[in-house]
Amino acid sequence: MHTQDGRTVAGRAEMALVGSIAGLAIWALVEHLPDVIEHPHVYLAVTSFVAGFFAVLLGLSGPYRVVRAALPALWLSALAALLLTWAGWRFETLEAFTDVTHPILAWGVFVTFGTPFAAALLRDHHSLRDYGHLFDVSWSILVRYSAGWLFAGLLWAVLFMSHVLFEIVGLTIIEDIIEIDGAPFVITGFALGLGLSVVHEMREYLSPFLVLRLLRLLVPVVLVVVLVFVVAALAQGPESIFGNLSRTKVLLFVGLAMICLVSISLDRGDADAVRSQWMRLCTAALALLLPVIAGLAIYALWLRVAQYGWTPARLGAACTSAIVALYAMTYAVSVILRGPWMTRIRQANILVAVVVLITAAAWQSPLLNAEALSTRSQVARIEMGAVRAEDMALFEMAHEWGKPGRAGIAELRQGVAQLDDNLMQDLQNVVLAERRWEFTRSHEAHEADHWAAQIYADLTVVPQEAALSLEELQSWPDFRLRVWSRQCQGPRELGCVLVLGDFVPDNEDVRGILFAPARGTRFNAYSVYADADALAIGDFLTPFGDKEVTVTQVRTILQGRYEVAPSSRRSLWVGDMEIFPDF
Repeated sequence: MHTQDGRTVAGRAEMALVGSIAGLAIWALVEHLPDVIEHPHVYLAVTSFVAGFFAVLLGLSGPYRVVRAALPALWLSALAALLLTWAGWRFETLEAFTDVTHPILAWGVFVTFGTPFAAALLRDHHSLRDYGHLFDVSWSILVRYSAGWLFAGLLWAVLFMSHVLFEIVGLTIIEDIIEIDGAPFVITGFALGLGLSVVHEMREYLSPFLVLRLLRLLVPVVLVVVLVFVVAALAQGPESIFGNLSRTKVLLFVGLAMICLVSISLDRGDADAVRSQWMRLCTAALALLLPVIAGLAIYALWLRVAQYGWTPARLGAACTSAIVALYAMTYAVSVILRGPWMTRIRQANILVAVVVLITAAAWQSPLLNAEALSTRSQVARIEMGAVRAEDMALFEMAHEWGKPGRAGIAELRQGVAQLDDNLMQDLQNVVLAERRWEFTRSHEAHEADHWAAQIYADLTVVPQEAALSLEELQSWPDFRLRVWSRQCQGPRELGCVLVLGDFVPDNEDVRGILFAPARGTRFNAYSVYADADALAIGDFLTPFGDKEVTVTQVRTILQGRYEVAPSSRRSLWVGDMEIFPDF
């Protein structure tokens, strides 16, 4: 009895010590290592290795002694750190790399999926194909980590309440301890390690069994929801509701949830799987619906890519869609073949998990360089003229896609931009801009000048001797310039017409009426007036009697058959039509 208690105390002390060292190491990595290691990629390698090592070590320790778990934790974290550092070479600075989350996410996926296989190797190499063992290890690590972090949070809550209590009597013991450099990290690591150890000791009482049994109850509910959604989506037509990346993410999340529920229902073996015929039918039906969800997710992503091209986020969604589709095909085929379909799905889960590991590794290698692939896609679209100026991913290439993105900007400057002054100006501005809003503002200002120049070139001013400069138009609102630059193009007699005249005899400022083409043969009329060095846009004008200005009246104006004559004030008269500019 005493021997068992001694082992328990020793195990707890060992795990608490490992957790404390892990917390101290993370604190040193964050606070002091940047001062010691200046090279960003070396810093990234050391940080990812240490973080991965302790994450895997704490996950494996408990079922196995720390010394025995250290070796697989060492090689798995070393391989993961190598892959992440490889991905880091795509970027020039550590800040640029950390701003991009997908390589770090791939690193986390690699470590997470690799840990159960590392635990299987601690048992024997045959356990790599033992689905029951891999299933138990995976869920055990999840439950232990969840309970460990919960215990760490509760410890901090107790410390906070103790500090408040001590303050009443003027004691600052806890505050003084917490203010010691690295103390919060050490305390958190200590609590996490201790919690992981205790949870393992209580594995007969606190196991994944209860959680898995509760999650099984969701299978019929999710089945009904997915079935209703699929029927409604197919009835409405997928093209009418998809084409948005966020909807692709929702479909992928649903697909992953379905995969989890099917796996949970089948458990580690037939003896532990759902037993009632009803639940097995629901599980099989959910597996058969998975290809539909995967297909809809792929279709929604395809619509988005066809419209806007590839980006790292869409490539990540494509890889996730491919994995969900692989699960879907293996699940559906297993059910359709009947017989031991649950056993086939369990074995398929092992194979797909290996595919996930390989994909996560490839994502961090040149094989799946998301930035390079996205840059090639966007550059090709720009060179083909298949993308509008406002939809070009110039800022992403210049500031978010690392070295491949910068190379894409250089390629555009040496290529198609030589024939497009507007694109060349945007490329110069995007390199100089440090924030997206800076580039957006410079781009809009440049476009506004371009629109103003188009209107100035296509605008007919009546009478011909009236003077008007380009600078007077550049102050017009951007939305006016954008719309009128399109409307004013075309045959000059049907484009925009500006009538200037002596509408207010007592005022020498420029006054007039602008006619802009609208739908059909109709024209819209707007008052214009001098405002400092600009020509301001006034009110929308409606002729007396609710008449409409048509192309006939505009042609009459161009022929000079109009007059500026008084009403209660001077108005524009075109035949028997009077337009009064309300300045």
